[in-house]
Amino acid sequence: MRITFITSPSENIEPYIPIFESKGIVVDKNQMHPKCDAIIGTGHTGHGYKLMDAFNKILPQVPLVNLTLDFYKTVWTYSNPHNYDWKFYKKVLHRCDELWCIADEVILRLGEEGLDTDKCKLMKIWSRFFDYDGEIKDKRYVLNPVRAYPYDKNYGWLKRACGELQIPLFETKNKVPQKEFQKIIAECAFMCTEYHEISTGGLTLLEGYRLGKVSVVSDSPYEGVRDYLGERAIYFDDNSYDDFKRVLKETWENTPQPDLEDCRAFCAAHPTIEDNVDFMIERLNILKSKQNNKGT
Repeated sequence: MRITFITSPSENIEPYIPIFESKGIVVDKNQMHPKCDAIIGTGHTGHGYKLMDAFNKILPQVPLVNLTLDFYKTVWTYSNPHNYDWKFYKKVLHRCDELWCIADEVILRLGEEGLDTDKCKLMKIWSRFFDYDGEIKDKRYVLNPVRAYPYDKNYGWLKRACGELQIPLFETKNKVPQKEFQKIIAECAFMCTEYHEISTGGLTLLEGYRLGKVSVVSDSPYEGVRDYLGERAIYFDDNSYDDFKRVLKETWENTPQPDLEDCRAFCAAHPTIEDNVDFMIERLNILKSKQNNKGT
């Protein structure tokens, strides 16, 4: 099998390529071979959807799929600093044979955008778990490991509540070196993100759980962490700042201490990067079979 794989620089997406190749798949990154068997896009970043559109028009008979990371409602109402063409991107998604979505939240949003959810397939994305070589401890601060989404309706709740409750808060904003970031996770009391909509909740919440760190998150149907942590997260009412503050206070005053071995066993069952690639190959084979059946 030969695939066209469209991606911008990404520490979670580009590592798929050598895994594909290790399984005998020929990968053309961001370019198309006339004998390719499938075209795979990986979201809206880097304007990759323009390559998806161009390649699909050249080889319309070749299956077109997209690994869809998110499609937040706020793209229509707030600033667009990267000048993404969301309307054009959505048109390309309509032409896809399948959409591989990393959370049910993404499928829900795509359905609201008018896309056919029958062609959406859930693929929980792999996480870069790490073994911390220091001591895991509780140095009594709350960690928000997710980058800022100032257009989210709940943005600012965490900082406000921590100020009112006099709870120390550390916000990384994705600007911390990896080793230091791991130490910050390993030494927090627990993690929290107040956001109404986020596709995975932030994979760091899952990585932190492997170290025994629980997370306080919204019960919004657009909070994708439920696909990753399920009942192991602590939820607050998405429509109530007072409930958020209550849950934050209760978790601070009585921080859960889950069994570390159980946490690690739970995380060990999460899909690996190899599992993700196996899923994609399986889906491509199904699409190829359907294509062959149409031709007979």
